[in-house]
Amino acid sequence: MLKQLLLSFIIGLSSFAFGSDQYQESIRPLLDKYCISCHGGKETKGHINLKSINNMEQAYKKHHLWEDVIDLIEDGEMPPEKKKEKGKPAPAPVERPSQKELTTLKNWYTKKFINIKALPAKAKLTRLSTEYYRNSIRTLLGFDLSVNIVGTPETVVENSLIIKILPADPPGESGFSNDTSQSPITNTLWEKYNFIANSAVEELFSKKNKKHLELYSGPIAQKFSKKNAQSLITKFTQRAFKTTACSEHIKKSIQRIIKDLKMNISLIDSCKKELKTVLISPQFLYNGKYSLTKKGLQPVNQYELAQRLSYFLWGTLPDNELLSLASKKHLNQKTILIKQVDRMLNHERSQVFSELFAREWLALDEIKKSSKKWPEVHAKFYQPIHFVDYLIREDRPLMELIDSKVTYANPFLYKFYDQKDALKIKKTRKDRGVEVIVQEHNKITLEHTAHRGGILTMPGILSMYSGHKRTSPILRGVWFLERILGDELGEAPMDVPAIKKQAPGEKLSFREIFEKHRSSPSCMICHHKIDPLGFGLENFDYLGTFRESGKDIDSSGVTPNGDKFEDFAGLKKILLKRYDEDIIHNITEKMYTYGLARSLNATDRPIVNSISTKMIDKDGTYRDLIKDIVTSLAFTHTIVE
Repeated sequence: MLKQLLLSFIIGLSSFAFGSDQYQESIRPLLDKYCISCHGGKETKGHINLKSINNMEQAYKKHHLWEDVIDLIEDGEMPPEKKKEKGKPAPAPVERPSQKELTTLKNWYTKKFINIKALPAKAKLTRLSTEYYRNSIRTLLGFDLSVNIVGTPETVVENSLIIKILPADPPGESGFSNDTSQSPITNTLWEKYNFIANSAVEELFSKKNKKHLELYSGPIAQKFSKKNAQSLITKFTQRAFKTTACSEHIKKSIQRIIKDLKMNISLIDSCKKELKTVLISPQFLYNGKYSLTKKGLQPVNQYELAQRLSYFLWGTLPDNELLSLASKKHLNQKTILIKQVDRMLNHERSQVFSELFAREWLALDEIKKSSKKWPEVHAKFYQPIHFVDYLIREDRPLMELIDSKVTYANPFLYKFYDQKDALKIKKTRKDRGVEVIVQEHNKITLEHTAHRGGILTMPGILSMYSGHKRTSPILRGVWFLERILGDELGEAPMDVPAIKKQAPGEKLSFREIFEKHRSSPSCMICHHKIDPLGFGLENFDYLGTFRESGKDIDSSGVTPNGDKFEDFAGLKKILLKRYDEDIIHNITEKMYTYGLARSLNATDRPIVNSISTKMIDKDGTYRDLIKDIVTSLAFTHTIVE
């Protein structure tokens, strides 16, 4: 398992002394001797240019390479054997690193990248992602800003003004869109924030939303009063700024309102102007709060801790209870933090967290591309989301992701289950004259559908990377390897040859054709990991329907560890027995990076490894994992420079 843990943690090491001498003296000569001929200068196979790495600082920046370098050399896959050219004698065996040279490389890697003290990340402000911003505006106003779109019962229409206007955030280095460290506010985005702020405030003051306005202003009698204005500015600002410690800003807002009144600007117009200012302020648009007067390692500000917790588990602003605990300086107490985790996960708002986390971790938006039959796509899309929500909210063991008797289904998934289990699926009543409607999912226990259970057997997961009326074992295998086992492959090398068509008269199965393709050294490196997983899912067709192994269906394989299986059921047993540590570590890492809304640093490695080991040893649950993340050094502390 150690190899798979090494490299995903090696990021952001600028605070360390780089010690370039050892790299120059011991490591660079090995790269020059064995690697640069293919991965340097004009020859950069697989987009890997090792020649450009001249010192330790540059080596840290290319962190994603080193685990692969060590693994491939140690496994004898790199340097690759030279391919025999037709009509020419066989080339001489390629020279490979000696055991002493390999030990030198591994010792350097261990010293520089593994044996590192646990530390939190440096303090910085983080822009709210589009999803977080939409949720925050909705929480603040008490209603969603929407556009009028005519929908039909068989479709689900996105009518959020914010989602329509703002661009979706690309995944950050962490793989999640809440990691906005590489996406600053542009002029165009600033203009859109201004437009939304204007719309939000005007809607709040509209007659239909009076009850929402009065939550801040207090009861409005015949006329909006100065007392209403004082209450509105105070409560709205505190909620938007995610802190009660903003009296100076509130004081200046009130002073500006008084000045406006003297200039015959109406009280309401002046209040609107102040609220719009709040909605385009850094205190609202960014998370993070720290003092520049105190330097070094320190606990995060209690209000920032409330922000971290709320955006992690609710994807929105802290509520009054969190802000109250922060104001009393109680929130950083471990017992209180844990109690708040349970409270927040028990609240329906945590469904936002489950959906955002599951969608991006498992790449579920790909399901939407699998068919144009929207009600069925909707059914397939939300099944894994409801399942992940169940795992988290009902505190299930981490490995139940792979094997579970519980699933969520609606009538559009009826055909994928044994009839006795399918009868448990409830139907939503539809109005007369409506042919098809989007159906709600309900929780069912699988007692008769032996080939289902767990995320891997869900029809949406199986269909999202299928081709036109055929499966795609390679795409399925890549998804499986990266999303479930946490083994990132990166981009395929440019020199990978295309799969050759069958010669006239040949009648080879796809698997036989592919065996010829993967025999190429440049293909074998990745495919010995991808293929067993992808072909192991061949018991399910391109729609996700189960089919027995037989003459035309071969789901057998051998894992990289040498474990043989005959079908998916056999592969599943191997996953539960031999790959459980890899799966649990991957779940830990994904939850950790999502919760912190950033990619991992080298100094996160000891923290993640400690949490992962604890989860493995104690058969940890999803709530156990979340509580360990929330009470970790990385979540509760920061470094101010």
